[in-house]
Amino acid sequence: MTATRHTQTARPALGRPAGVLRLAVAALAAVLLLSGCDLRLETPAPQPRQPDATELARSRAVDDAVALAEHARLAALAPAAEDAAVAEALDQVAVFADLHSDQLGGVYVSGLEPAGAETGPSSSAPPLVTPQDVLALLGVTALTARADADAVSSGALGRLLASVAASRADQTARLAAALGVDAPAGAAATFDTAPEPGAVDLPVLSSLVLAEDEAGYAFEVIAAKLADEQRALAQHQAAAHRARAQVWADASGLGSAGSDPRRAAYALPAGLDDPAVAVDLARAVETSLTAGYANLVAEAAPGTRSSAVDALRQATADAAAWGAPPIAFPGLPEQAAPVSLG
Repeated sequence: MTATRHTQTARPALGRPAGVLRLAVAALAAVLLLSGCDLRLETPAPQPRQPDATELARSRAVDDAVALAEHARLAALAPAAEDAAVAEALDQVAVFADLHSDQLGGVYVSGLEPAGAETGPSSSAPPLVTPQDVLALLGVTALTARADADAVSSGALGRLLASVAASRADQTARLAAALGVDAPAGAAATFDTAPEPGAVDLPVLSSLVLAEDEAGYAFEVIAAKLADEQRALAQHQAAAHRARAQVWADASGLGSAGSDPRRAAYALPAGLDDPAVAVDLARAVETSLTAGYANLVAEAAPGTRSSAVDALRQATADAAAWGAPPIAFPGLPEQAAPVSLG
């Protein structure tokens, strides 16, 4: 038998491929190392988010609230704030401004501010701020919130800004009364005209026509139960509400036969022979209208809300005339939690 000879087949040398592999691994490690050393030039630095018109309006309202809170607390140190009514009004401005800022989302911080942008507390004396300065700022910021409520694209934000505008207008009137001076020009709540036809769905306007007409009827009855100045005020309110119901009816076309929701009479609570009950009803009627007008702001198209905002401000002022306490968010029942003034 012939012995079989096993001939070994020559294998390729392993040294060269292993060297190439090691070189590739080393190159990859170098890339990873460099990427951790801030040498990734292909990745652009993060940029702050560019705010749109809605965000600018929100941010403006927050900045105004922060400024109001700061001014009110500084003005509380002024000699004029020794008067109890002035001190209470300033405290209310500060507390409500904080609530407005929180509900609007607070100050936006991108996290991309340059180093040194935030500074610590200053050791210098606080600036001198008077209650009259706060009054002027309230008047300006109330008008700013009113304009932004009309312009923003978001109906929900418009409703919130309208409430803030109404609250600031109310605080303006209260602080001016405490100081014994006139409110700033343009700060008084006024209602002029209804929104453009078609700007709001018909059911919303129909409910407002009915609510205003019912308010007019209620104040006619209330006037009959009161005397002197309260009777005169109730008569004035009755005429104003009837006229406002007609304005909304004409704007919506609801004044035509067969579609007018107004009634000849409305059910009223018992006990109106008691003047205190009649005044409570007057206050409740005006307060209920603030919610209706706040909802109208949310439903109306941008650029057509000014009349609804003004009606909300007017209803807030009318409720105050009947003794309604100040609230941070007129017309927003979901924000009606009691507020403690420190």
